[in-house]
Amino acid sequence: MYETYQGHGVRFRYPAKWELREELDEGEVTITVSSMETSFWSLTIIPQRPRPEEVIESAVAAFQEEYEELDVYATEAELCHRESVSRDVEFVCLELLNGAFLRSFRTERFSTLVYYQGTDEELEETREILESISASLECEGDEALFS
Repeated sequence: MYETYQGHGVRFRYPAKWELREELDEGEVTITVSSMETSFWSLTIIPQRPRPEEVIESAVAAFQEEYEELDVYATEAELCHRESVSRDVEFVCLELLNGAFLRSFRTERFSTLVYYQGTDEELEETREILESISASLECEGDEALFS
């Protein structure tokens, strides 16, 4: 069973049993849906519209500051019918291997950071769900959206 989130010019579907939080910080909005374990999916809407490359560079730099053991991989992804700047990150935390997936694109109204993560073991079950949330993401102004 899935719920639909709609607000701030975006819409996406997420598992009904997952917790949804919305946070406002200096004009940016972050919407996060969390599993019962450690996996989560997050969307930050940035109205200043920085270049997606800058958004990803900043996110990767934050990981580099936090974790000594870190691998970063350039990947390709499309979100909201747009090519995104994408990186997959692997890091060790509390002796567990974790995967984080960073995606950014820009619309006429805002830039975004889509960020989802979990432990490798948990991702065996949740990665497909996390990617389906990303695949369901729609942006205001896209064809037939919000009609």
